[in-house]
Amino acid sequence: MMDKLFYYYKTGTEGVKIIYFSVIASVVYWILEFIFQKIFNVSVGSFFLLSSHAFIPNIWTFLTFPIFYVKFMDLLFGCVMIYYTEKIFRLYFNGESFLKFFILGNWVGGILFLLFGYATSTYGYLSGSILGVYSCLFAIISYNPKMKVTLFLLPIEFPLYILGIVIVGLDLLQLSAQPGGGGFLLSRVSAAIFGYLYMRAFQSGNDFLGKFIPSFHSLMKVKNLFKLRQKSHLKKEKGGGKTNTFDGRRPMSDEEFNRNKVQEQNEINAILDKISERGYENLTKEEKDILFKFKK
Repeated sequence: MMDKLFYYYKTGTEGVKIIYFSVIASVVYWILEFIFQKIFNVSVGSFFLLSSHAFIPNIWTFLTFPIFYVKFMDLLFGCVMIYYTEKIFRLYFNGESFLKFFILGNWVGGILFLLFGYATSTYGYLSGSILGVYSCLFAIISYNPKMKVTLFLLPIEFPLYILGIVIVGLDLLQLSAQPGGGGFLLSRVSAAIFGYLYMRAFQSGNDFLGKFIPSFHSLMKVKNLFKLRQKSHLKKEKGGGKTNTFDGRRPMSDEEFNRNKVQEQNEINAILDKISERGYENLTKEEKDILFKFKK
């Protein structure tokens, strides 16, 4: 069982890895919260969740709050939203781009949440990754608002921007009825606006904030940095050129790049679906080669 879980994590996308982190972190939080409440009658929320009244000295909560969930249903909803939003996002862009929008959306929403708390002296704990999901979802709405989607089991197709309007509308109804819900609403709206507007710059190759976000692959290879003197892990093209990436310096036009990414990602998605349904051992040699090249 553990081998399968580790295998699915290792071969999973960025969104799958975020789900793994969120489940583990939330379970640890629930256990600690139960123990400290029972023994010391103290909550550990201020050590993991974001709040303006506890941000100083617990500054690290600005980084930890997206993967900690207070309630099981919030965790379940968040994981479902991450999974399906990433599938839509990866129809046009790669996993590292999804990670950039996800992390930056959480940061932008978190900053607005803190500012609102300081300005109005209303305190509450911000948890979960809904801000990052909003950023990614509205980024794709900005890129292709008329993309046809279906909502879970409903056999009705409708434009993606309608889904965004429905989600924001439900949040308006829910959070406006809660005392002190203004900070939560502001953070979500700001994350959505950020994703929508930043996609415009991202499309033109101006990823000026993305350089601050490391990829999962680079994080997993930090230990290899100490071995670069012995063996380089960087591949260079003849003549010293660099491999084309979505960093604003590629020679391809946006239309050509996106078309290539859609074709590549459709192949990868088909292979991943086959793995989930029939197992890795049922892949053909060609499919394994494609997956291996993609993982590199």
